This record gives sequence, structure tokens and C-alpha cells, in this order.
Amino acid sequence: MKRLISALLCLMLTLTAHSGSVQAKVNSGSTVSEQQYTRIGEDYDILDENVLLDKKDGSIWTWVLNKDYLETLDFYVGEMYHIPGLQDVKQFRYKSREIDGRDVINYVALKKDGTVWYWDSKTGEADATIIHSPMNTPSPIKDLDNVTSIVADFFDSYKFKTLFVLKSDGSVWSWGSEIGDATSTPIQSKLLDDVASINSARGLVYAVKKDGSVWRWSTSSYLPDYISENKGPEQIKGLVNIVNIQLSGYENFAFKQDGTVWSWPAYEPEAIPKQIHQATGARAMVEFSMMSRMMLLDQFIDTMYSLQTNDQLWSVYNDDKVFPGLTDIATIYLKHRDKYSTWYYAFKKDQTLWAWDNSYASLPKLVVFTKGTAADIRSGTTEISTSKRPSTTETPNGERTGTTETPTGKRPEAVVQPEKRTSPEISLYPFITMLQPGGQQPIIATNVVPRTQITYTIDDPSIGTLANVNGVPVVKAINSGQTIVRATISRPGVPNETTYVLLYVMGGSMQSNTYLTAVRSLPDIDKQNPLMVEGLTQAGELVISAASTEKMTPVNGQFVITSELIARLAGNASKEKSAIQQTLSENKITLARELIVNAEIVTLSNPNEYVFKLNKEGLVGRKDIDYITVQAGDAKLVFNVATAERLFQSQPVIVIRLAKESNGGYRVQFQNEQGQELSGIPSNIQLILPTSQIDATNTSVFYVNGKAREPIGGKYNPSKNGMEAEINRSGTYLVEENSKSFPDMNGRDPELMQAVQFLGSKGIVSGKGNGNFMPDSLLTRAEFTTMLVKVFNAMDETAKESFSDVEPPQWHYPFIASSEKNHIVEGYPDGTFMPDRTIERQEMTAIGARFLHERKHYYYPSNPEEYLNRFVDKETVSKWAKPTMSLAVKQRLIDVPADKQIKAREAVTRGEAARMLYRLYLQL
Repeated sequence: MKRLISALLCLMLTLTAHSGSVQAKVNSGSTVSEQQYTRIGEDYDILDENVLLDKKDGSIWTWVLNKDYLETLDFYVGEMYHIPGLQDVKQFRYKSREIDGRDVINYVALKKDGTVWYWDSKTGEADATIIHSPMNTPSPIKDLDNVTSIVADFFDSYKFKTLFVLKSDGSVWSWGSEIGDATSTPIQSKLLDDVASINSARGLVYAVKKDGSVWRWSTSSYLPDYISENKGPEQIKGLVNIVNIQLSGYENFAFKQDGTVWSWPAYEPEAIPKQIHQATGARAMVEFSMMSRMMLLDQFIDTMYSLQTNDQLWSVYNDDKVFPGLTDIATIYLKHRDKYSTWYYAFKKDQTLWAWDNSYASLPKLVVFTKGTAADIRSGTTEISTSKRPSTTETPNGERTGTTETPTGKRPEAVVQPEKRTSPEISLYPFITMLQPGGQQPIIATNVVPRTQITYTIDDPSIGTLANVNGVPVVKAINSGQTIVRATISRPGVPNETTYVLLYVMGGSMQSNTYLTAVRSLPDIDKQNPLMVEGLTQAGELVISAASTEKMTPVNGQFVITSELIARLAGNASKEKSAIQQTLSENKITLARELIVNAEIVTLSNPNEYVFKLNKEGLVGRKDIDYITVQAGDAKLVFNVATAERLFQSQPVIVIRLAKESNGGYRVQFQNEQGQELSGIPSNIQLILPTSQIDATNTSVFYVNGKAREPIGGKYNPSKNGMEAEINRSGTYLVEENSKSFPDMNGRDPELMQAVQFLGSKGIVSGKGNGNFMPDSLLTRAEFTTMLVKVFNAMDETAKESFSDVEPPQWHYPFIASSEKNHIVEGYPDGTFMPDRTIERQEMTAIGARFLHERKHYYYPSNPEEYLNRFVDKETVSKWAKPTMSLAVKQRLIDVPADKQIKAREAVTRGEAARMLYRLYLQL
């Protein structure tokens, strides 16, 4: 092991700044100029087969590894050569005179507009050191358009090239033509329909159809001499439900919808594919030569690894072995050199490219790119010119910030801006699932935007199985043990992601111990992942709830919640909470918020009407318990202990009656101690109703009282298995479909479309005038206040306001009055509210962050500058707004824009507010 670490350390490059240039320092002490291309991904898009696309001007470059330095340097030298006459290319296939040669003699290119272009050299005109001048400019292939993917093969002995294209309608066509003769008549034919992707290697083309089947044919079978005998594509046996294939060195790989990976020898295309069990959930596969192990005399190097969602390479033979020294991998690229050799390229998130060959003893090395020849390597250093890109700086959290002047005072760095996140990260609930044999638990995915497909698999089916119940994955426990339930998330145009749930099946009641075991066994990398930490937080809260649960029988027809009962619940919860906090601390897991204590009361009888009696003295002033949930048949009521003082006010007792009605609704009635009905209560409680609609995008909880019928919001709560909404009035409540759409939202990003649809279905937002939402219109304080009052169901018809510029019959009067009464949006010191004034970005985020802090107990960051430093104009954030703005960034209520400008005091749009409220709603 020590020998391996030493070998890997020898590969590391030390970047040093010198006279405004960036250099790579090798072990001998000599240096080679980076020439702005060590972090190649900052200036170029990387395509397969050693092709680069310039991000600035769209020009195309090919590159080869300088053979003179393959073994003498601690890095590879990639020499770049410009392909003239082409721009904005999507795919590029070419032929060199020799393997890895610099002399391009034929190529076929797919441009981003769907057209296909080709170019051939004259025989014998290829230069040995650099691409020659073309005999003419590239030519488009006539009548070949709407192409989405290509593969090509060039046959020198036949002077013929074959091309296979996938069109946007899913059809695959062959196109063949003589090399170097533009006047020859092309041979064209249609091969397949309903194809999703095509790929090729070693003279074979593979097509994955939309039904998950895989088809194969030989490129040579479409040569003129053989096409009459061609039987067409043949289906590969044993491959079904395939979403992608990877043609590698010794093995080909197929990736199924369920996350499993199957392989067959590349040199035996007729072989039946077999499953690689340890590769389940992989994004890609890589291979290393057996010689790597033999020459390093170290058994740690295995011959095959899978790229998993934590961006590391995991051995498929030893599931606890990670390939050392190569982390943060974004993508794997390949170049097939010959029948048995493949170069692998690992493109890392720091924009560097690392390469190795699977056919001989090589470990990954950094590729340093240069233009033209690499003669400068022999003479030491070469400074980059002032027009090149200086180095970037890294903040402690890894994000680039600001610009950095070179020591010579030359042009500042062109910072690569992060892309705007157009959808929140998907998380699964519950992160830790603890069941007894025979128990079942639905797995709920949150933050799922339209056109997202999630495929679930379970690592060990002997411990648990998965079933689909009304579109919801349900895990069923079988035998004691532990395993992982994985979810592969697929979105159009976005690389697949994988997340997971830990499943523990217990022979007895050991929930607390199981949770503590799970925390201790969590990989260190996941202990820093915000989604995993939130998953641990929620799982810990479930354990606390289980420890503070009591069964209850009615007394004289009433379930009386006494001070003694609450004291017992709080005592049990405190003990469990302390044990969990200690374990998290010992394992160096820092929570983003305080653990919430939710005690539960299970009612044993099943009356037609549930009557709950709440005593003020038992609830007011308690700091050791946050919520109390009481079961009422298949519905639940949740009381917020922190607002008990407002709930009771002058009432020493509140009685709540709940009964299920014949129409599927639930009638709720509030009474005082004497049995007199209260039209409403001063503070909201939560009502959770059963529903089969886990996706709450188009559903709402409705309030019905006589002729009054209105949506009051609601979201699915996986821990309570129902639709929850805040209520404060006597009446009937039910869950119904309430789909809303706005014509001008078509074409917007998926998350914004879903946010507006979600909020519209709950009556929180509405259209303006012609029914359009107008997401780009500036938002007024009155409009935002109205949205917030509806989000929190805080409407109070009896509320009075005190602002000099708000009075009836203005449309916003009741909303601003209700907001003032419930301390949602404050007015100005001069006694005005200014309802028509636009709302600043820092004002909007402050309100969202404050509710995260108050309702979910999120901590304000102790180091707000860590989050504010992500903006180049952080000085626009007022001092009072720094804590709330930093929390909003940390919890992703808002994004860091591509230009890194927060513009904290500028007005926000209706679309921005809808997006933030949607994210807030899902977190509360």
C-alpha cells in the first residue's frame, strides 16, 4: 500500500505562479508551461475521440499525446491541432494516417444545427507533423438534416467511408461514399426506428432503442461489396430495459433502468451479458491493465472500477476499495486506439483531464495541453502571454470568487461562472428506514420537477424487496440485516444522479440503537453532504418521536391531554434527543438546525367523533417539546407548543371535535370549556388528512363552510403520511384536485413552471388580467404580503391594520391587516406600509429565512461571510440582512446567479418570489 501511495504521489503536479504565468512542476525540478490549458475544461468542451470545442469561437481542435514523453514525465503532454473550416460542432469522427497520429486525413462532423459535414484529403498529401491544408472546404451532406448523433468508419483499402446517423425522429440511417471523390453517388438506407442512442467501437455499431432493447451491426457490412448480403441489425440477447451502453477496452457495459450494470467481452460480441453486482448505480465503468498490479507489486489496484455518484472510482471486486488519488470526477471519456486498447480520460470538477491506457501498466496522469509541438518542454519554462488566462482562486468551500490580478498587473482572470441551478436537489424520505420483518415503508422523493424519472433498486433482495404501489415505491422488510435502497434520477439533458436510503431490518424493537449504528457507519464524505445531514436529522426526529409516543384511551368520551401526560412525553424525548446529539457530535456531524421534538399520542378507540381536550397549563411555557401530534383515525392534529399562549389567550381549555363525513371530508369544530362553538382560534394548528396523492403539485386542502369553499394550501408530509395544512376555523376540510396553469409559463425552466403550478393549485398565487402569471413583472409589497398570508393560511377577517396608507376597500386591505396581526410583514417607522412599492431582494429573502429559523429551527450561519462571499457585489447586502441572506443562500432559498451579483436592494419579480416560496414551502 505504501508503494502505491508513493507512486501516486509521484504523479502529482505542483502549480506555481511565476511572472504572471502558471507552470507545472515535475519531480526533476524542471517545469513546463501550462499555456492556459492545464484546466482544459475552462476554455474547451471535451468531446469523445480526442476532440475539443472552443467555448469562445466554436472552433474545433483535435489533440494527441506526445509519444516522446509518455513515460519520461509525470504528466502527459497533449498537443492540440486546429481543424480548419468548422465551427459549433456537436460530434466529430476522424481518421489519422496512423494510430494516435497528428495527420488527420478524413473526418465527418455533426454540427449543432443537425447538419452533417465531411472532408477528405487527397491521397498522400497528409503532413506527418500537423494537419495539412484541405483540398477544399468541408462540404455538407445533402438532404441529411435533423441529425442528433453520428458514428463513422473509414476503410482505406476500399477507399470508402460508412456513416450511421440517428435523426430526431428516432430513425437510424446508413450513408456511404467513396473517400476523396465528392462526385460519387452515396449509398443510403434506413436501418431502425424508435432509437434513443447509437455508439460504435472496433467496427461494430450498437443502437439502444426506446423500448430498452439493444441492436448491433458491423460497419463493414455496409460496404458496396457486402451490402447485398447484409441481413441488417440484430438484437442482442439478454439485454432489456437498457438506457445506455459503454464500449470500453476489454469489456462492453450496458446500464439498465434499475441501476444494474451488465457486461460482455468486447472481443466476443456474441457473448451473453452478465450482471456486475458490485457496480449497481454506476455512472460509468473504467478498466486498468492487469500489468498495473503486477508491475506495482501491490494488490490494491484492481482491473475494473465503477464511477459512483460520490464522484469516486469503486472496485467491482472489493466493495470497500476506492481508487486512491482520483476524486471529484465529473465525466469519463474514451478513445479507442485499436482492437484491444482504449485510452480513458477522467474529467474532474476542477476542469482538469487525467488519462491512462487500459492495455499496459499506467496509472492516471494529468494531461497538460499545448498548441503545436512540445519542443518548449526541453528548454524549461515558457511564459503565457498577457492574453492568456491567469490562475483562479479557491475559497475554503471550493467556489471561485472575484478576480485575481497577475503579479505583473496584467489583465485580470476571466472567472468561470457557475450555472444557475434550475431545479432543487432531490432527496429521499426517510433516509434511514428501520423496519421489523414484514413491515413496509413508502419511499418519498421530494423536489421532483417535471420530466424526471426515478429508478429504484435494492442492493440485497434477501433483506428487503421493492414494490410499486399506485406509482409509489414501497420497501418491504424480509430478514434481519442492513442494505441500501438506491434511486437513479434521470432528467433530459442532465447527467444521471444517484442517491440512497439506508434500510435496517430489526428482529426486535431496537430503533434507537439501529439509528446510532447507522450514524457511526456513514461514510465520512456523506457526513458533510447537506442532503445526507438533513436525512440524518429527520431520521433522528423519528427516533425521538418513537421514544415519546404514548397510547391513550378516552375518559367520558374525551381524550384529555393533561400536564402529566405532556411531562412524561417531554422527559422521554429529552433523553433520546441527548443520546442522538451525543452520537452526532462524536461522529463529527454538524446539523444545520435544531432537532425538533414531536411527541405523538395514539388513540386506542375508534369513535365516530374524536373529542380532544387541551389544557392551557400543560402547554404554555414548555421549552422541552416542540409539537404534539394526536391521532384521530386516519387523520391527525398537530399542536405547536411554541404558539400555545396565542392559541389559548383567555381560554383555559379548548375542545376540538373531529369527525369524518360521508363525502370524504373531515369536520372540525372548536369549542370552549362550556361547549360553545368558537368560529375560529387565534393561532393555527395543523390538520393532516389521508391522501393517495403523494405528488401534491395539483392538489389542495379545501375549507368548506356552507357556501364558502376555498383552497388553503397543503403539502404531502411523508413522516405523517398525509396532506398537511394549517387551519384556524371551524368547518369541513377535504383534499381535492385543483390544477391551475398559466399560458405564459410554457417554456420556462421546469422548476419555475412547477413552482407556479404548485402555488396556483393551492390558491397562493393567481393570474393577472388575461390569466397570465407574468413572472417577469416586478413584485409589489402588497402582492408579496398576499402570497405570504395565503402560504401560512393567516387570513383573519377580523384583523385591523394601523397603517396610514392602507384602508378599505383596497383589495389588499385584509391581507395586510392579517399580516400585521400575525407579524409576517412589518411596516415602516413612519406608520406607512407602502403597498405599491416594489420589494427588495434582501427583504424577500429575509422573510423566507426568518420562517426557516422560527418554524424549522435552522441556525443562522455563524460565518455569514462564507456565503456572502459568493457574490461579487456583497456590499449591496445591508448589515441587518446579512444573517438572513446567508441562511437563504445556505438553504438554497435563492441561487447564486451566473454573474455572481445578488443585487440585494433591487426589486424582485413575481417569478423569483414564486420560486423562493415554493422552496420555502417544501422545507417547512
